[in-house]
Amino acid sequence: MDRRKGSDLIPSSAAPSAGGNLMKQLVAVSFLVFATILNSFSAPPPTSAEQLRSEVEAAMKANDTNAVLSLVNWKGVSDQMKSDVSMQMVFMAGHGVAGVKLLPLPTDRQLTNEFNGVRYYPNVHVEGLVDVELTAKGNNMQIPYGESGGVFYIAGTVQETFDAHAKSTPLAVMVMGLFPKEDPGILTCSYVYVSAGNERTGSFQFTNNWNISFFGDHIKSCKVTKVSGTGSYELKIDEANKTVFDSDMLETNDSISYEKKN
Repeated sequence: MDRRKGSDLIPSSAAPSAGGNLMKQLVAVSFLVFATILNSFSAPPPTSAEQLRSEVEAAMKANDTNAVLSLVNWKGVSDQMKSDVSMQMVFMAGHGVAGVKLLPLPTDRQLTNEFNGVRYYPNVHVEGLVDVELTAKGNNMQIPYGESGGVFYIAGTVQETFDAHAKSTPLAVMVMGLFPKEDPGILTCSYVYVSAGNERTGSFQFTNNWNISFFGDHIKSCKVTKVSGTGSYELKIDEANKTVFDSDMLETNDSISYEKKN
């Protein structure tokens, strides 16, 4: 998973981490939360996808982060990743959850990510996505789930180093909207990027503003479409912390597209 705003979640342990006392305090709190889970949770684990969905929804609506984290498969997950996941669950639960549903796994969904010589992959057989809809209209987050040993879990992410000398480029897709309060803009974004020489895809839907960052070689293409709302929006593409495309703020009902030039 990733600590970015967005529905296409990628492990955030590979992203540059924030410094300072605040981050240290957050990490300390997340480790405390995780320790509490191990010591306090004893309910029978979910034995079906629907039971997992129901328990995630109940825990999220109750703002019970401990209960949500107890539904994650932690086998092989690093301490840093546990810390990141804990903070992300706190973020989601704290922003209000309207509902949770199960979605089929998209055929183009990439379950394995490789950057900076590290391979990240799920520790369960992924069967679909848990779609968490936040109370903010048009915002949702999708988390892989699957089965292991007859138990259904939110997928944990494990990692292995395959090239200690490899370096990937930080990439970012940013959409900024100017819409009136009474008519918020709902937009969709889809993108294609190259990582370790392979094409990968991602997409998300959001209200007004959204950004997503990850690692790879470069962004090949990106398209943002306005579904509803009256106002302007802008698409920016960054590679290696430098802007390679900026559409400027446009008031249009057409899509804004980016194609990398050879």
